[in-house]
Amino acid sequence: MLGRESAHSCLHRSAQTHLDRQTLSFLSVPEGPEIRRAADRLGKALIGRTIEHAKLPYATFIGREHLIQGQTVIDVTSRAKAMLIRFENGWTMYSHNQLYGRWTVNLVTTKNTMRRTLRAELCTEKHAVRLWSATDIDLIPTIEEPLHAFLARLGPDVLEAEVDSEVLYNQLVSKQCFRKKGATLMLDQRSFAGLGNYLRSEILFSAGVHPDDRPCDLPEERLRAWAEAIKNVTVQAYQTGGITVPKSVAEAGKSRGEPRRTWRHYAFCRNERPCLKCATLIVRLRYGGRRLDHCPRCQTTHR
Repeated sequence: MLGRESAHSCLHRSAQTHLDRQTLSFLSVPEGPEIRRAADRLGKALIGRTIEHAKLPYATFIGREHLIQGQTVIDVTSRAKAMLIRFENGWTMYSHNQLYGRWTVNLVTTKNTMRRTLRAELCTEKHAVRLWSATDIDLIPTIEEPLHAFLARLGPDVLEAEVDSEVLYNQLVSKQCFRKKGATLMLDQRSFAGLGNYLRSEILFSAGVHPDDRPCDLPEERLRAWAEAIKNVTVQAYQTGGITVPKSVAEAGKSRGEPRRTWRHYAFCRNERPCLKCATLIVRLRYGGRRLDHCPRCQTTHR
C-alpha cells in the first residue's frame, strides 16, 4: 500500500513538474523580435494563398467568416507585439498574444493535438494556421489600422527599416522621453514599440546606461550609443531568435555548461554571475515587480 501511494505521489509530482515547465514556457510576453519571426513563419504559409476555410469562434469574430473566406492573403507583418494579417479585400486580422496567445502552422493533413482554446483557424489548400488562447483579436478595415486603440498609441517600431539610430536618438531627446528613467523608458510602448523585459536589460547593458539614468542625465555621445543599442540589439534578437551576444560568446557559455537562459545574454538572467566584460557580479533589480539585470561597473549611474 505504501509503495502504491509512493508511486502515485511520484507520478503526481512528475505531472505537476511537467505542467509547471509548460506554464513557465509561455508565461512571458513575446517581444517584438519574437512576434516578427512568428509573422515571417505565418507569411510563408499564407501570403499569396487563398483562405479555403475559416473558423472564427471568438466573440469578436462570430458571423464574420465571410469577410476572409475565399480571400487571398497579401501580407503578414507585425507592429510592435501585434500580428497583422492583411487580405486582398481590405480587411486585416489584428491579434495581440498578450501572455497566453500562440500561433501554430501545420499541414492541413496533420492531426490537431493542441489542448488550448481555439480563437481563429485559417486554412489554405496546404496549411492550417491557428491562433490559440489570445483574447485581444479583431477584424478591422486595413485603412483603419492607424486608428486601432492599441496601434494608435505606439511609438516608432524599432524593427522597421526606416526607424534608424537617428530616429531613435531624436526620440530619446524628445520631450516625451527626456526625463524618464531608462528602466521605464525601455518598456514604454508609446516611446519605443516592440521592446520588452529581456531587451530592456540587454539594451541598457550594451549602451552602458544605468537603469535609473534618464536621457537628460547623459552626454550626447552616450545617448547616441543608447540609440544604436536599441536598434542593433533588437535587430540581432530578431535575426538570432533572441540571442543578444555574439556567437563566440554564446558558444563559450555553452562550453562552460551554462543553461540556455544565461548563455544567450550579457546581463538578463545572469544575476549573481560574473559580467562577461569586467567580471563584476551582475545584479538584479526590480522595477514595478519586473526583473532587470545590470552590471554595476559597466553601467555606472550619472545621477
